[in-house]
Amino acid sequence: MTPHVIPDIDRPFSFIARAAAWLLQQVRAVLRAIEDRRAVLHLAEADDRFLKDIGLIRSDVDGALAEPFYRTSSVLLVRSAERRARAEAVRTAEAGHRLHPEERCAQV
Repeated sequence: MTPHVIPDIDRPFSFIARAAAWLLQQVRAVLRAIEDRRAVLHLAEADDRFLKDIGLIRSDVDGALAEPFYRTSSVLLVRSAERRARAEAVRTAEAGHRLHPEERCAQV
């Protein structure tokens, strides 16, 4: 007796659903990249004093805008600000260690 084979009719629909989900994911990624780029462009219009207040310098913003579109420029800016904050913390700590113990107590 030959086994009865039922065609897998869900397979084409499953492929279409996966393709549609992938396409939607790509569209969302492009929209996020556009939104991110607009936010960084607003920072490019800010003055240097404002950028310093948020831990950035002009070259950070220019460098983020020079990156390819698919790279998240706001993430690059966050990393730049964090790197600068860590370097400043190290400089401050080293400066504190160079002080005489009495001077350190006076700072606190």
